[in-house]
Amino acid sequence: MIKLYHAAMTSSHRCRWALEEAGIQYEIERISLSGGDHKRPEYLAVHPLGSVPALVDDEGRALIESAAICMHVAELDPARRLVPADGTRARALYYQWILFAMTNLDGVIHPAYLRMLRMPPEHHRSAATDDERAALRRQLSAIGPSIAESWLLGDSFSAADVVVGGLLEWAYACGLLQGAGAAESYHARLRARPAFQRAFAD
Repeated sequence: MIKLYHAAMTSSHRCRWALEEAGIQYEIERISLSGGDHKRPEYLAVHPLGSVPALVDDEGRALIESAAICMHVAELDPARRLVPADGTRARALYYQWILFAMTNLDGVIHPAYLRMLRMPPEHHRSAATDDERAALRRQLSAIGPSIAESWLLGDSFSAADVVVGGLLEWAYACGLLQGAGAAESYHARLRARPAFQRAFAD
């Protein structure tokens, strides 16, 4: 069975979400970052950088990087519910939005999210600054028309929504998503998905 190395409040949540959406059976190996599990030799043998997530297949082969894991999981689903057909315009946009998330959105969201993690819980939603919120709105303007009333690829939910949505969950947690217009309603629709709720339940 596939094993996901997972730690709360990290990008491993988006991998778990992809697995839940795909309906693929998996085992969770919980990693305590505060307990130093990620620096133990047995985990470094799985992920040499000592971070999460990591996905290990039935043959013991590891895959790291959350976006790559989400894309791989999408390919594992025989029904191909999370990935568009090869060679289509939708497939090109699928690649575009996943790479956009990891290059553009992550660079704006991650610093505010990391700062939030060092703050008391009662201050989490106010961790982001006005300048950071404005920077995120500028980035999200590129996808605003795509998500006003649908998913990134239109009527079809895909792993691109998982990757983008995982980052928007971080943005929401640290108060960065406030005033983001269409992205706020899109995020609310993502949160309403049963697979999202299962993945983020603990």
